[in-house]
Amino acid sequence: MQTQLDGPMIDIIKVSEWLTKNVNEKLYPRLLLMSPNGNLLAYSTPVNIKELRDQAALISAAWKEQCIGRQMQSAPDPRKDSARDEAEAAQQSGLRPALETLTIEAENCNILIRSLQPELLFVLIGELPPNKSQQFKITAEGYGDPRYPTLEDSDTRSSTPTAAQSAAGKLKAPSILSSMSQREKDIKLGVLHIQRKRLDALTEYIQRDFKDSGFVMPADWALQ
Repeated sequence: MQTQLDGPMIDIIKVSEWLTKNVNEKLYPRLLLMSPNGNLLAYSTPVNIKELRDQAALISAAWKEQCIGRQMQSAPDPRKDSARDEAEAAQQSGLRPALETLTIEAENCNILIRSLQPELLFVLIGELPPNKSQQFKITAEGYGDPRYPTLEDSDTRSSTPTAAQSAAGKLKAPSILSSMSQREKDIKLGVLHIQRKRLDALTEYIQRDFKDSGFVMPADWALQ
């Protein structure tokens, strides 16, 4: 993706085209960039714009609600690689780290929200498997918090060692996942894991592009 800066703004058409190319109809059919206040910047197409604006308003409300109580002395500076330093400073001072990722498990979809910059959110809206039902749940992650969902597999256990292994004290039975391909591992860990993995990969790409271009979303931007 090229941000194609025009003054302080992004080339919305090019970014929307890039988002559209990176959706998956069955797993994550919607990608968008928006402000924490609910202003839409760019989004994958085709789209029902009224429905999308309603979703953006709900996402904004959920994000703001989760930000309450996270009393950071200052927001992370997107022009510096300081997220780790700020997280450590927050821990040392007893403050909670700033919100980085919000996962909303709704009745009919998963919504994953990532803070790219203080004024810019990246959102992935994912589908659920057919006939799957789930209870509403919101999981918030600050900078430095463990990833959600966890990558650990509760079904992975080491088998009982043989006498020879016990005597050697070094050999360990392979886990169930050790013989699986990456695709098989992802499927076993579930659709939310796959959606989160895609969010992480696309976020890394966007952040590299922003760093290379020096782009910072201004605090006063708004779209009609």
